[in-house]
Amino acid sequence: MPKIIWDDNLSVGIELIDKQHKEWLKHFNSVAEAIESHCVASQTVKTLNFLIDYTELHFSTEEKNMLKNKYPNYEEHKEKHDELRQTLNNLVNEYRDEGPTNLLVNSVETLMNSWFVKHIQETDKKFIEYIKENRLEVSE
Repeated sequence: MPKIIWDDNLSVGIELIDKQHKEWLKHFNSVAEAIESHCVASQTVKTLNFLIDYTELHFSTEEKNMLKNKYPNYEEHKEKHDELRQTLNNLVNEYRDEGPTNLLVNSVETLMNSWFVKHIQETDKKFIEYIKENRLEVSE
């Protein structure tokens, strides 16, 4: 499975959010690598759980800032976050139940290519446009 490499197309132009996206991507690539290389199950689950925790940290940062700045599309954006939260939990359960199957590897690749990239380029950038247009700030 090819790794996704950070480039300017993924940047939203807000240092905090870009930094968190880069870190999230790094951990997701680690999960994909662990699954694909059939690492020890406990290490793969540990990596998946770390990804879930980091995802929660990142999403809570975005959601807190959306609420603070009265972002009008908060509910829609949060719904997309909730979908990913559920998907990540499903991946952990699938890995625990069945191990590193081809289906799991394909699911991870699809998630990265369709959800992560699309979410940043479409959904997150709309939020950041709102922040910039209204001269608002994003904080931790």
